[in-house]
Amino acid sequence: MDIVEAIGKVLIVGLIFGAGLPALFAVGLRLHAEGGGTNADGTVSHGNPAQRALGYVIFAVVALIIITALLWITRQTIYYYFDVKIFPFGYK
Repeated sequence: MDIVEAIGKVLIVGLIFGAGLPALFAVGLRLHAEGGGTNADGTVSHGNPAQRALGYVIFAVVALIIITALLWITRQTIYYYFDVKIFPFGYK
């Protein structure tokens, strides 16, 4: 049963990061676009600035998740070469 449980965990994490992050990024794009900007004819449209700010916050969250994932993947290499523990756990 351990194998089935492990496969289920990998499936859930894959769905969250494989579909969840792109969907969150798409929501950020939508909010940013509805927050105003430049029209096709060059005129400036003034939308809701709160939506634009929320779009930037979502972009920052997505970027933070990506950077954290890259650091998590390379944590052993960084520890080996630079003797820096980025995360306080997960070292052998």
